[in-house]
Amino acid sequence: MSAPDRFIAWCKQEQASLQQQLALLEASKVLTGEDRGSGWVDTTIESKKRAEARLAELESILTETGSAMVSKPAQETISPDTTIKPDTTIKKVEAASSPRGEMGQKYLVAGRRLSMRLWIDEPGGKLKAPTARDYETVGYVILGSARLDVEGQTLNLKAGDSWLVPAGAMHQYTIMQPFTAIEATAPPAEVHGRDAPA
Repeated sequence: MSAPDRFIAWCKQEQASLQQQLALLEASKVLTGEDRGSGWVDTTIESKKRAEARLAELESILTETGSAMVSKPAQETISPDTTIKPDTTIKKVEAASSPRGEMGQKYLVAGRRLSMRLWIDEPGGKLKAPTARDYETVGYVILGSARLDVEGQTLNLKAGDSWLVPAGAMHQYTIMQPFTAIEATAPPAEVHGRDAPA
């Protein structure tokens, strides 16, 4: 894939992630805030505005004569006594309103490059179809046990174990005992149909 194609793909991925985040913000399922030195400040409205502005920018980039155009932002003047802080925006997803995926997973918080999901009480004896995904997965077993076959290797997972499935690796889970686990995926599994059932 050429550099311009990778850039366009990255822009589309960011666009999809921002659209999902904006929908959650607008539905009040996610709140954002930051500590500005004097305590917690709700920044949900500011986060919506930033997401809307970035979506408009991405739309412009992705629609200009069918190719991506990159330009440097105008120079900002900053007074010498101003400290530039890193982005400290935080997110919260309430358990009761966490969206569910088609395979039963519960989506937790997501950023632009990483997301979390929770599998709760997956039934024992369940054999999931072999699949390969476009994202990397790391997981941690909370309860139960499962067998994970990855590219000819077998991992027996039990409570307290963690695992890695590399992006693109053919793998299959067999749930041995009712299974509860948390996973993180990079890039986020729930955008661009990456998490569609196999």
